[in-house]
Amino acid sequence: MAEFRTVEADPLRQFTTRILRAVGASDEVAGEVARHLVKSNLSGHDSHGVIRIPQYVRQIDSGEIVPSALPEILRESPGTALVDARRGFGHFSTAFALEWAMRQARQHGVAAVAVRHSTHIGRVGEYTERAGEQGLIAIVTVGAGGPGVGGMMLHGGRGRFFGANPWSIGIPALERSPMMFDGSTSTVAEGKVRVARAKGAALPPGCIVDREGRPTTDPNDFYAGGALTPLGGEVAGHKGYGLAFASVLLGALAMIDDPDPTLIGASVVQETPDKRGILAGVFLVVIDPAFFGDAGHYRAMASEMLAAAKRIPPAPGTPEVLVPGEPEVLMREQRSRQGIGLPEATWQDLAKVGERFRIPLPECRIV
Repeated sequence: MAEFRTVEADPLRQFTTRILRAVGASDEVAGEVARHLVKSNLSGHDSHGVIRIPQYVRQIDSGEIVPSALPEILRESPGTALVDARRGFGHFSTAFALEWAMRQARQHGVAAVAVRHSTHIGRVGEYTERAGEQGLIAIVTVGAGGPGVGGMMLHGGRGRFFGANPWSIGIPALERSPMMFDGSTSTVAEGKVRVARAKGAALPPGCIVDREGRPTTDPNDFYAGGALTPLGGEVAGHKGYGLAFASVLLGALAMIDDPDPTLIGASVVQETPDKRGILAGVFLVVIDPAFFGDAGHYRAMASEMLAAAKRIPPAPGTPEVLVPGEPEVLMREQRSRQGIGLPEATWQDLAKVGERFRIPLPECRIV
């Protein structure tokens, strides 16, 4: 069995911050991105945690990420804004867009933002959780699509056409956290395949196909030209497929009149001279329930419904019914006590980055 390194959150966050500063990010940007990555690990989403650091360093080396860039608002109205991330860290530019939308929603009831020239934005549930904790509803999606884009196949087709194109929805409640749904429109996100490969583990059936379109559970087959399957699989893949299209086309609001669009960090596995049909962008909406009635009453109603769901008897073999967002809360509590477990392969990748910038890894335990 592969070894794991267990590390505490604070030292891992400090290490990550130092790496990000070393590659050219400001203190503010480095702090935001490091906090986001380590919180993803704490929440159980290792696919969007510090495993991404070597990827980001490579993208900085190639010029895909400009670590010193800061987002700017290109145009705005009371309820809408277009933000240019300027190829900086997507975590920071999306948080910037969210903060603008939350301020405007409190004044006008609803606000929407599209973000262009973004890079990878991390765990989309981070943003809807943040809004929900402040009593606001948020919907966030980030999409990329077109011939040869991303890692997901078309329903009924062959070859890659979409990024994972996740959606997240956060609803404020009176419980310890908001109701938060966060899921990709593929059966699993590419990051989950990356984690499985780092662990030397097989994927569940139905997640990926190999380069010939045949079902496989070997994560290496994905990186050898395979593809992710749309959410719903053979029976209901049209649902994930439709949501993936919607994500791309909403995100593409950011590309209107953009002379030099980018693919929000999605990979392109097949370069073609014809770029028609390739779209991408980040899109988010924030809603203040207070414009529809008493906000406290709304939160109480949401809490009552969540509590009712928790009272439903669990299925055989299931300890309890968990509502959306609760697994992340429980995992954060556990990992805050016990530490974050990283596969040995991930630890060694971080060690190489640390050696390059002469930044030592934090202390850890081998499990």
